[in-house]
Amino acid sequence: MESVDNPAPLTRAIETIYSYFKGDQEFTEFMKDLEDFLAVGETGHPVFSGEIGKHFNIAAELAQVMSPAPEAKYRSLVEGPALKIVFDRALRIVAQSSQARNLFGYIDGFVITHDKNNKAVISTEAAAYSADQVEQLQMSLSGPVLETVAALFGHNTQQPGGNRSFVRREGESGFVSLNHNLELDVVVVTLPGASWSASIPVVLSGSFGLSPSENEVLELMANGKSNVEISRDRFRSVDTVKSQTQAIFRKLGVASRLEAVQVVNDLVSLAALSGGVPDPGVTIASPTNSFPFAHDISSWRTADSGGRQISYVHYPAPPGTAGETCPVLMFHGLLQGPELTMAARHGLSCAGFEYLGISKPGYGATRPPFRNRPMIQSCIEDAVYVCDQHGVGRSLVLGHLFGAHAAIEYCLTHPERVSGLVLCSAYYPLQMAEHLVPVGVLQKLAMSSGIASAAAHRFIALTAVAYLRYGGSNRYLSALAENCPGDRKAIQDQEIYGLLRAGIHHVTVGGASAFLADTSASDSDWSERLALLNLPVIVLHGESDPAVNSKIARLAAGRIANCRYEEIPEIGQHILHAIPEKVIAALKEIHAAAAEN
Repeated sequence: MESVDNPAPLTRAIETIYSYFKGDQEFTEFMKDLEDFLAVGETGHPVFSGEIGKHFNIAAELAQVMSPAPEAKYRSLVEGPALKIVFDRALRIVAQSSQARNLFGYIDGFVITHDKNNKAVISTEAAAYSADQVEQLQMSLSGPVLETVAALFGHNTQQPGGNRSFVRREGESGFVSLNHNLELDVVVVTLPGASWSASIPVVLSGSFGLSPSENEVLELMANGKSNVEISRDRFRSVDTVKSQTQAIFRKLGVASRLEAVQVVNDLVSLAALSGGVPDPGVTIASPTNSFPFAHDISSWRTADSGGRQISYVHYPAPPGTAGETCPVLMFHGLLQGPELTMAARHGLSCAGFEYLGISKPGYGATRPPFRNRPMIQSCIEDAVYVCDQHGVGRSLVLGHLFGAHAAIEYCLTHPERVSGLVLCSAYYPLQMAEHLVPVGVLQKLAMSSGIASAAAHRFIALTAVAYLRYGGSNRYLSALAENCPGDRKAIQDQEIYGLLRAGIHHVTVGGASAFLADTSASDSDWSERLALLNLPVIVLHGESDPAVNSKIARLAAGRIANCRYEEIPEIGQHILHAIPEKVIAALKEIHAAAAEN
């Protein structure tokens, strides 16, 4: 063990750890400070003292109970089923509930103002957003809502609970609740979610004594149906509908359809904002399997293996092509999921490929491994089980990013089930060529055998997962792409950006335990396994990959007997999503080579 003669760097490192947890600095700044401490000595390798290991352990414990990203302090304000958006004094969105994310997409960082016509104006530094996303926000955050947000920030009252207001949105959209949290100095805007429309019959019948038939007419009226349309849809005469309409007006105390619809919207929105739960009898049933991390929920499936759930993505082969080509079995990366862009899915379909992408143990909706079952072994067993469920014998294997190790072990364990292997933007053991290791604290810690390496690894994993879960995803993706024009362009694509955000959620939704197990399973030098591969292999690697030097990828490919290496210029890690045609061409080439043998 080496020690640091001058205690000042150690003191600064310890102060850095705790200032990070207090929210005084961003995670990326913390990493740079930590790297400055570790990169002492002529070699640039970490130099640890006995004390820093203890502090890493303490910090790791803190990471389990504290949320390191500044936005995390708002998370208690957006928990639960309501549709909530949190604004700071700059009218910047600093947090959103899961319901808001489902409706608007990722809007953290958006700044909202209103123009002279009282229309909401959206400005954002986010990597990608759509016109529909902006329009939806503008409709929801009308002039009265923004005016009330500004007014609440202008109040000087010091009531412990903050200030609360209700305001009716423009049009017929019901009420919005606004609450100024004085402790955090933010305004929480709560909108009535779309799912609350299911409670209309309960609210109306309980409040005004409307009959089931009148409830039905009023619901259709609220949805914009005319008397003639209601008559046709419900097989009633127009006179009957008119009579029921007059009865509804009388019971509601209104004189027109417009007033009746406004009453419905007001009542339902207030019921939603009250926090109550809709009557179970009218709540729309949700799917049995929940995939809150999904980019496209329609492609996700689950399988039960011995009482343990496995989640996976399935893109079926085109009709009439079953058995003509090998299915593709994908092992996903560390901070991504198995989902693909529509361009990649279309390319696979045109090539006749079926696709199975399985969540690693502990990721997505896949349960952690059984006790004492190694991570890689569980990955392999899950893949075999899902393939068997779909009648897949032999397949082409795609190892993406950090999924390369599991993909290679699958090929070595079950050669009878594999026709070929494509490694895309793959991670290889950095110990293969230490002089080629990218300069960075994560890589250095992964290779270190110093006293603090295990504690540091746990600390980095826990804090990184917490950071990504609570507001740091956009900055992480931007930082990862900052030195690569191709990757920067990729994350400006709305679909790719959404897919990457969903991938991060897929990995972090279950906490840090799976992340720790995954990284621990591949932090040793397993490069000798490469020479054991005896099948067609293609290695695709980005010229400016920020995590694995392309020279290491070329060196790894050179250790595989039947391998072709292709380096893609002007791209880093996002080959699969930004240039899917390269991956599909490699799969077709491998399939053709396997057919000849």
